[in-house]
Parts: sequence; structure tokens; C-alpha cells
Amino acid sequence: MYDDLLNISEAAKMLGLSPSTLRRLEKDGFVEGYGLRVIYTPGGQRRYALDEVQKLYTNNGFSGELGVGSKPALLIRDLTNAFTMPYSQLVCQLDNQIEVVSKLIDLATQLRVPVIFSITVYDPQIKASELWGKKFPNIQLLDSNSNWVQIHQDLSQKKYDFVNKLVYISDFHSELFRDFLKAQEIDTLIIAGTTTSGSIRATAVDALQYGYNVVIPREAVADRSNAIQNVTLMDLNARYADVVSVDKVFHYLKETDK
Repeated sequence: MYDDLLNISEAAKMLGLSPSTLRRLEKDGFVEGYGLRVIYTPGGQRRYALDEVQKLYTNNGFSGELGVGSKPALLIRDLTNAFTMPYSQLVCQLDNQIEVVSKLIDLATQLRVPVIFSITVYDPQIKASELWGKKFPNIQLLDSNSNWVQIHQDLSQKKYDFVNKLVYISDFHSELFRDFLKAQEIDTLIIAGTTTSGSIRATAVDALQYGYNVVIPREAVADRSNAIQNVTLMDLNARYADVVSVDKVFHYLKETDK
């Protein structure tokens, strides 16, 4: 029941407050000046409803709508064995993301929308990758020749216009990726895959800065915990991307084909 609740540190960060200030503003089960309910767990820990914090974001000038362009591309990031197999140290919490992404790919292919699959690999000969491996040792599993970087079996037989192996957190640090988008005259990037708080977030932020409309179907991305997933999607929607239902993305793709 606590999947859609934020802890005090998460809520404070999203509201631009310190946890101590958030506690200090608490009175009779609400945060004064914000109208935010305080929910207590059986252990007495404070929790805050995700949807209420989202409304505060919107009311305070966040969460506007970017909209979409006329030439989208679908980017799938890291739905490989490393991030989807339950025995992997990098596995994310998955519900039906693979199925959702499969349907997105099928529709995009049918409508001739370019589909890109990006795969994170580890290469200690590249300084950025070496440093990332020191900070996040588990990514050292991602040798470019290993089974870990193979596309998930349910997606491996799909048709991709561009498969890109890269050592970078953001796809936009890959010149090949940038060149592909430019050659295809893409103006909108639909981003799916893993991890929401890592490569999905980094790529979304860079996409906006490179002048692309950014759309993230919430059912098509995953992370290692629901709390991280929820906070990241809320922040992305508030600042950098349109986080929408996959049904809305299906509708958008069909509209661009008219």
C-alpha cells in the first residue's frame, strides 16, 4: 500500500524544503501552507501521497506540457538480460514493461516510425566508463561480448532501425545516435526501458536541451524500486518530459501517420 507514497526525504526534495522544515510545518496531520496530508505507517514513519505532491508541483508552475512534433522516434534503452533477468545484480522491478514495449515497437514499425535500441556496455579503456565502473561496480558485468548485453528474448527478433552500443549514461553522448536523429529529421523522442533514474532520466534531460520534444510512457520504463521510479517520473514530468500513459502514446503515433 506504500508504493505510491513518498518518505519525508523524497517529499522534501520535491517541494524544495529540508526534511526538518517539512516536519516543523506539520500540524494536525497536515503540512501547513501546503495542504499536504501526513500519513503514518504502523511503525510511525511519515509518508506523503505522490499524487498530492504532484498537484503541488503543477500549482507552483511545474508540469507544463511540451507536446509532440510530427516526426517521432522510439528509443528503447537497456531492456537487455542484465536489467531484466531475476538472477542479475542489475535487475529492475518489472511488471509488464516488456509486453508494453513490444507493443510499442510493433506499432512504431507498422507506422514506419524509427526504432532505436541502445545497449549499455562497459569498456575500461574509455575513461568515462572506467570511472562509472568505479562508482557503480555492478556495471562491470556489461562486457560487450557477454550474454548480459543481449536484448531480452521477447524483443530480440524485432526490427530495429538502429542498434547502438554505448558506454555513456545519456544516449546523446553518442555521436552516432545524434547523427541518426539528425539524418531522420526527428523532432520527438519517445523513451522506454531502464533505468528510469539513470539512463532514461539523463537522456530525457539531454533530449530537451538538444531541442527535442520528450515523451515517456510510464508503463514502459522501470527502475530498481517503486519509490525511485515514482519520484523520478514525477520530477521528469515536472521539468523535462511529458510522462503519459502508453495509450496516449499509441494515439499519438497513430495521429502522426495521418
